[in-house]
Formats: sequence, C-alpha cells, structure tokens
Amino acid sequence: MHRVLVVEHHALMLSALADLVVEEPGLELSGIAGSAREAISLARHMQPDVVLIDVDEPSWQTQRLDRLIGELLPSARIVRLTAVSDPQMECLESPTTVTSILKTAVPEFLRSISE
Repeated sequence: MHRVLVVEHHALMLSALADLVVEEPGLELSGIAGSAREAISLARHMQPDVVLIDVDEPSWQTQRLDRLIGELLPSARIVRLTAVSDPQMECLESPTTVTSILKTAVPEFLRSISE
C-alpha cells in the first residue's frame, strides 16, 4: 500500500486529485495540503511514499517545495504536476526520485504505482 500526499493550491483540483487517490486500489491518501507550510508539516508527520505537488503555483517554485520535501523524505517519490507542458521543467536539476507529469496524466500514473 502506497501512502500519497497531495499538494495543490486550487481547492477543486485538490479535491479531485484526492478523490483519484482514494478511488485507486493499493493507494492510501495520507493527506492533502493547500499551502507549502501544510505540505511540509504533513510530509514530516505522515511520511508518505509518494507526494504529488502542483508546480504551477509560482510561490512554490521559488520556495522549491519539491526539493524541500525531497530532503525531508529522501526515499519518497516526488511527482511534479503541471497543467502545461514545459520542456524547461525537465531540465531542472533534481533527484532521480522526482518525476514531472501533466495533471491530465495523473489517473494513469496512479494506476501504474498501485499495481
């Protein structure tokens, strides 16, 4: 069973992503966060295996939230979610545990990790 933390600044998208995790057999929703502060706190306390992070929020990019959480959870899989394809995102230096996907690909990604 993989524990998943969802980090998204839009409430409706946060709810939709959380629902996708809950509905996928083999996955457990360990928490949802609408802010960077909540995300860091939940990452510390819940120790999820997978963290889905919306990277379309500019303030989170400047804080490098994915890197901060990656440092807190070195064995977790960090997944950057974006609504637009950005080739420069793939060029960012990041640990091998960080993946970038389009938000439209989340259902397929969740199915792939729950198998």
